Amino acid sequence: MKNRLIFIFSILLILTGCGKKYKITPDSLSIAHVNQNYQQIINISGGKTVDGDVDFKSNIPNDLGISVSPDESSGYNQITIKGVPKYTGAFTIYISTGFYAGGDAVIKKTYTLKVEK
Repeated sequence: MKNRLIFIFSILLILTGCGKKYKITPDSLSIAHVNQNYQQIINISGGKTVDGDVDFKSNIPNDLGISVSPDESSGYNQITIKGVPKYTGAFTIYISTGFYAGGDAVIKKTYTLKVEK
């Protein structure tokens, strides 16, 4: 009986230790200011993202002066937000991705980019 409990406990310990910790950082974006250079890098860690599976959407207008683009050289594990914003507002950036050898693991995050005077 004691050996059986040890066996069950060992299996549970192994299974809980096998899960990967996927993470998107930072927790929030810094505030951008009109007519000032802005750059923020979003990092996706815990595994290699599936290149064609990184989904990011934003409602940032083309005339704002800010671009959002994945960094191909990082294997799509970094997304760069940069530019010189021309006017104030609050904008949304949504990121979703899967991982190689991650099974059904998908991580999602929504950011708010605030542009102030």
